[in-house]
Amino acid sequence: MNARKKTTPRAKAPQPNLRHVWLAGLGAVSLARRHGAARLATAKQDIERIARRAQATLRDVRTQGGAGVERFGADVEARLAPVLEKLGLGAGRSVPKGRRKPAAAKQARPEGRKRAGAAHKATARKRA
Repeated sequence: MNARKKTTPRAKAPQPNLRHVWLAGLGAVSLARRHGAARLATAKQDIERIARRAQATLRDVRTQGGAGVERFGADVEARLAPVLEKLGLGAGRSVPKGRRKPAAAKQARPEGRKRAGAAHKATARKRA
């Protein structure tokens, strides 16, 4: 005999509703708060490490750049020395600076005085 086993009908999956969405959101916030503090501390350590590296690199660049500027300045002086000698502006002589004449001072009109004619004209126009 073949005995058939009776199966119970499967329960349907509940349809998602607003309450399910709300509970899922609360769970996500809870997990984010738990893991967020640890991740924030890790991120802070990473940022501090990157800042230290950047400062060290900047110090190296400044020292190399300063040496490069000094070499460049010496090279420019060496190349310009013959030209300056031909112009009579050797290393011992300084370039004379031109003198400028001082600007002429403007004479200011006293504020208390007014022109007599201007006041007279204004009243004459009103009468006409």
